[in-house]
Amino acid sequence: MKRKSKLLHVVSIIVIVVGALAVLSGILSFLMKDIVNQSYEMLGMTPPTTLYYVWALVFACFELAAGIAGVMYKSRKSVFVFGVIWCILVVANLVYASISSGFSFLYIFDLILPVLYIWGVYQSE
Repeated sequence: MKRKSKLLHVVSIIVIVVGALAVLSGILSFLMKDIVNQSYEMLGMTPPTTLYYVWALVFACFELAAGIAGVMYKSRKSVFVFGVIWCILVVANLVYASISSGFSFLYIFDLILPVLYIWGVYQSE
């Protein structure tokens, strides 16, 4: 019998909430790209490219899908694959942020939820 851990269930619900907010934020920022770009220019900063907005939306959709997969828990292997791909995306995002704006120790906190997610999959049977 498949039994998921409580950690995976709780983290998946948190990931669904955060992912849904990120999808909404990504859609709104993509739709209001001109206003956001004007704000960046007014502050004397270079505005993000369209590829950045697309990356943020794809990342948010995948995060939401990982949360839904964790709550549904059809098979341990598929949930584990979602977790590993999500960790890879977070690390890629961390590397991109470090290259574009310099490394900050606070970027490490972005790895907390994916690591807890994978640990919850590990605890599940």
